Amino acid sequence: FYFMASVALGLAGNWRYSEARRMELQLQKNTAELRLLRSQLHPHFLFNVLNNLLAMVDQKANPALAKSIDTLSGLLRYVVYETAGQQVPVQKEIAFIENFAALQALRFEQDELEVRLVVQGDHNKQPIEPGIFIPFVENAFKYGVEPETHSVILIEFDLSRPGRILFFVKNRIAESMKHTQAGGAGISAVRERLQLVYPERHRLEINNSGPDFNVHLEIDTQ
Repeated sequence: FYFMASVALGLAGNWRYSEARRMELQLQKNTAELRLLRSQLHPHFLFNVLNNLLAMVDQKANPALAKSIDTLSGLLRYVVYETAGQQVPVQKEIAFIENFAALQALRFEQDELEVRLVVQGDHNKQPIEPGIFIPFVENAFKYGVEPETHSVILIEFDLSRPGRILFFVKNRIAESMKHTQAGGAGISAVRERLQLVYPERHRLEINNSGPDFNVHLEIDTQ
């Protein structure tokens, strides 16, 4: 009797474990499918909205607005489709930054903001982890630009040597932001990605002790 009871209890325990495992796997499957659906739905939804807005805009009467919507659509398309799980040529990241800066500049009068994007060297097809540089550029716009003043943001790439990328950003810290800690989660995330993708192959220096915010990033891409 005790033998039969122990066997029955063992079978019941195995069944409960198997059932719990089956439910866990099903939950994981459902979660993965939901994430996949969300990743497919959201980009198409956003692109459709942007295309509808572009169709509603009188491109002759308001060419700047039409161009900005088209630029935003291009930025989203690049982020969603061209950077998913793969490295990209650094020239594409530079083009992305150029379009992003142009879009940000629309918020200000022409004499309020000057963006200088300088690219030295012609080794612009080096593969790079996407999105490494843009948080520093976002940071410059967030903390370095102030209405009714003349703000300058300097962005520079040195691609003069194969297998090496030098990246610089410099901006004056706006008066209204001098008591605010610049950086935040975006730059912290970049630090983590650099450690994961380029361990022992990068050097990042950030200096905001003076009136300027300076970023110097060197990456060995080989």
